[in-house]
Amino acid sequence: MPDMVFEGAANWKGGTECELTIKNKTIATVSPPPEFGGKAGYCVPEEVFAASLASCMNTIFLLVAGNSKLGLKSLQTKAAVTMNVEGLEKLVFTHIHFTMNIGLVADNERERAKANKVYQIAQKICPLRQSWGDDVPITFNLNYT
Repeated sequence: MPDMVFEGAANWKGGTECELTIKNKTIATVSPPPEFGGKAGYCVPEEVFAASLASCMNTIFLLVAGNSKLGLKSLQTKAAVTMNVEGLEKLVFTHIHFTMNIGLVADNERERAKANKVYQIAQKICPLRQSWGDDVPITFNLNYT
């Protein structure tokens, strides 16, 4: 399979605000955290990054769940991205934690075992883990709702 390229753009609007666009559609206006001179009340780019990572994990889980015939009635993934700030010259992502909340159509022991297997496979094939290795620890938590 050839390389896949994903694109997005940030268009400066003034001050510290930028509009994020994908496929020529504005998806959000962001500003850095107030600690970096941004305006309070806006999404910060790192939050958009975290939401994108959560969406990626949802997609992986859904693909594996579909192949496993796992009956889902709900799926929510939250990503918490930790950044170490040593000044503007050194900003480093140090940890990513995913919390997955799933609801099963048939919430029984057999389906939970299947869900746990899907969860393990999704962790293993996570593109972040495969790209970054152990340089940025990635942890997971699974809850049933």
